Amino acid sequence: MISVLAVLLTACGGLTKDNPSPAGDGGASTAGFTARTIAGSSITLPGERPSVLLFFSVECGGCGPTANALAQARAQDPKAADFGVIDVAAYETSKDIEGFLKDYDATALAYASDPDGTLTARYGVTQLSTVVIVDPDGKVVFRGVEPNAEKIRAELDKVTG
Repeated sequence: MISVLAVLLTACGGLTKDNPSPAGDGGASTAGFTARTIAGSSITLPGERPSVLLFFSVECGGCGPTANALAQARAQDPKAADFGVIDVAAYETSKDIEGFLKDYDATALAYASDPDGTLTARYGVTQLSTVVIVDPDGKVVFRGVEPNAEKIRAELDKVTG
């Protein structure tokens, strides 16, 4: 798992905006994980509705605008899905993550850390600023790098009908 994190943090390699799918099945899984909000509530992702997940690091230049795009997509219909961000940098603290979310007007998003790369591997993420949409059955139905709010909503609408 450390090598996956090293690639994410140093090269941001593997995925591109034009080729957003890595080899493999995307690590579909029904196992949930707990994320929390700045307000202190907890949520299990994925849950009973679709989940929109951003894999990021506080130090990633493209991750902030992507977190803001998630927040914008959530604001359009907060009940359509659960939205969360997953920090892949083991050394970043909750305080760092909360500051990042505040800086990018994304405080409504839940957050979790992935210090050992378990979630990164589960969802087949190979690049920072990757957004994954997971249906309620745990299947990855969309994966893209730095999608805007409109793209996120369009892909989410395919799942929610």
